[in-house]
Amino acid sequence: MSLLDPYIPLLFYLAVWFVIYGLAVLLKADKHGIVAKPYYLMLKTVAFNSWLERLGGRFRRGWLAFFDIGAAMGIGLLVFVIYSFINNAVGLFRHSSSAGPTLLIIPLPGLTIGWDIFPYILLAIAVLLIPHEMAHGIASVLDKVPIKSSGVFMAVFLPGGFVEIDEENLAKRKARTKLRVFAAGSFTNVATWGLVLLLLVALYQPAPAGVLVTGFTNGSPAQASNMPQWSIITQVNNNATPDAQHLGLYLSTLRPNSTVTVHLSNPSQTLTFATGKSDTNSSRAILGVITANYVPLRYQFLPVTSSYQLLTAFSWMQLILLGVALVNMLPLFPFDGDRYFDTVLGVLGLKNTKNVRIVASVISLGLLSLNIILSYILFGTIFPR
Repeated sequence: MSLLDPYIPLLFYLAVWFVIYGLAVLLKADKHGIVAKPYYLMLKTVAFNSWLERLGGRFRRGWLAFFDIGAAMGIGLLVFVIYSFINNAVGLFRHSSSAGPTLLIIPLPGLTIGWDIFPYILLAIAVLLIPHEMAHGIASVLDKVPIKSSGVFMAVFLPGGFVEIDEENLAKRKARTKLRVFAAGSFTNVATWGLVLLLLVALYQPAPAGVLVTGFTNGSPAQASNMPQWSIITQVNNNATPDAQHLGLYLSTLRPNSTVTVHLSNPSQTLTFATGKSDTNSSRAILGVITANYVPLRYQFLPVTSSYQLLTAFSWMQLILLGVALVNMLPLFPFDGDRYFDTVLGVLGLKNTKNVRIVASVISLGLLSLNIILSYILFGTIFPR
């Protein structure tokens, strides 16, 4: 096996990307509103402007109420994210079990993330960015702030949408309009997160009901015994395994080469074979399976594979939607939170906000960096795997 093998799909993707970029330059795609750069392609147009204006006008009263709530909740989001970063940094410093790692979602498959989770992260980022930018656009047209352009982009691995607002016009508007526009994106992401949470509660059972076999390690005992992929381990030696943690705890009591009887569902069968030994701990017994908790649907309208994929997609959406929405409300340049904070300072009567914004940005950057650094020290990585 060559050292380059894991990166071949990445290299192939990048090669295709540069071919597309080269064709865009040769065919002079900029004449059709396509901006081509080595690291992104952007379709910049005014075609979506009228659509955003119609959408904002059609449900005007509802949109106004929605974005007014968002403008009011912006303060809460800003305070909450600062508190969360301080609390998490203290927890990480004290090695508290309640503190979690601060992850950087940089979608470079094979480098910063695995190819297996890449499609889920890509989908979650699209669900994050497109409604976020649409919300900024709709919040603008409600008070007749002109939209210069809008469109979609693909920045190597990162899909999304954008809305270019007339900033000079917006700067002259009332504080209420500015607060709506600046909080619109993050508040919409939080609302989308809430919708995903409702779907999870409505579609899935509240607790796992077994251990899903998503794959096998090389030469694993489970694979050698013909254990089917996507089967569900419910018992080992008549010990219930409602989740992966219970399975791991029971296996930790066994020695390598112990005979185990594994009860499966999907399909229903029983297998008997000897355990293997861990590559990292020769005294630890393993089955040689790659697992995930099996959380069943309330109503079985999907096969197990599709049910797992949908749950994984929802899980990544939840993580990214809420995480980015909160970080975006930090009073840190160039995030929306900085401009929202600037507007709030103006409402409070502060005329020269520059120095306060600089201090807030330095503190916010320090908190964000501290969480990332402590996460790396304690967990050994800051990238999802």
